[in-house]
Amino acid sequence: MAFTSVTPYLRYPDADAAAEWLTRVFGFGPAQCVRDADGGWSEGTLQVGPARVDLHGPGQGNGATLIIGVEDVDDLYRRITDAGVETLNPRDEAYGPRSCHVEDPWGYHWYFWQGEADYD
Repeated sequence: MAFTSVTPYLRYPDADAAAEWLTRVFGFGPAQCVRDADGGWSEGTLQVGPARVDLHGPGQGNGATLIIGVEDVDDLYRRITDAGVETLNPRDEAYGPRSCHVEDPWGYHWYFWQGEADYD
């Protein structure tokens, strides 16, 4: 099994304001996102050189969700469940990747993705 990436996934009460600040202050960008029914930022990404930071809003500004790219999410799911960890079955996300979500004993969320998100 080969791991292909790690992407920080940060939750903000106002992800539009956070994206603006991160772009203005750090020079991140460009930004792409999916809007919610009220027009606010729901899911999206900021380019950071060859990498990216994904943003979710609205959400709390504490804790983190880590997204790890893998070649075969179903294979990793079997490894996780074989280790005795309960988790939901892998699923195909509406925005692109096939994913498996796992919460570790300390409350961190680990999202393993096969493929890339498409927010267009």
